[in-house]
Amino acid sequence: MRELLKGVWVAMPTPWQADGNVDAGVVRELVSRYAEAGLHGAYTTGTDGELHVMEAGELAQLVPPFAETAVSAGLPVQVGCGWSHTDGTVDRVRIAAASGVGIVQISLPSWIPLDDSELLRFYGDIQDASPEMLLVHYNIAKSGRFLTGRDYRAILGVAPNLAGSKHTGGNMSALAEIIGATPELAHFAVDSDIVAGSLYGSPGFYSFVANLSPAFALEMMAACQKGEWQTAARYAKSWLRLVRTWTAVCPEINSSSALAKIATAAGVFPEMPLSVKRPYTSGTAHHVAQLRELIDRDFPEFRADREINVPTQEQS
Repeated sequence: MRELLKGVWVAMPTPWQADGNVDAGVVRELVSRYAEAGLHGAYTTGTDGELHVMEAGELAQLVPPFAETAVSAGLPVQVGCGWSHTDGTVDRVRIAAASGVGIVQISLPSWIPLDDSELLRFYGDIQDASPEMLLVHYNIAKSGRFLTGRDYRAILGVAPNLAGSKHTGGNMSALAEIIGATPELAHFAVDSDIVAGSLYGSPGFYSFVANLSPAFALEMMAACQKGEWQTAARYAKSWLRLVRTWTAVCPEINSSSALAKIATAAGVFPEMPLSVKRPYTSGTAHHVAQLRELIDRDFPEFRADREINVPTQEQS
């Protein structure tokens, strides 16, 4: 499974029905579309998937259709299992394992930052509870502790199934130090950082933009893999321009979870439910129309219906 940790892994937003339950039909449709688009993997219950509000019972509704569809479509997947204490995290890892998922993302309990001994106890307990699982650390400053290469080296002593990380800090010096200290792990960047991250050794990125345009995400990754850095930088700058322009016209949308659903509805799945859990503000059909108009007018490279433009080996 470690060999699967490369390329573009899309962050699936969680679709809610009007009654508050997970919409399993939409989950299946999203996973199928990700696979058809040629994405390298998908994960659920990151920030865009609302891990911060996801009760264990809701995760148990989400994971079976997510995992079952992924198996039939041949798409590698991960499940985010972060929670505010060890037992809650372990419970979520077991929910993922029960559906055959072999890779989970783990964020640190965040209300009180962990010290060194607590960090190792936390990862050691997860390893002991589910030794068959590969663990990917969701490295985010909101946890109160942004991990370093030294931290990852120490964690490997108690949790040898640690397989990589999701680097969200935007600090490329920090990423370079992490990769230098643990080059055997798959340290992924996010969309805006993959060009610099690839130069330091990131094998892929966890992607928001793949919900809007899989072709754009795959082309940017392909440029990085081929060392076509001017092309790759052009993609990254285009993405940053779109984000700045888009978020300026919808300042009332505060959460990336809501933005991810707007992007998905403007992109790979027009029927995407837009609601996020209260008190966060949900997007509306107006926000989707705004984004579509912006793309049609100024950013056609993000159209969801265009074909991917990555030369095959025969064309290269």
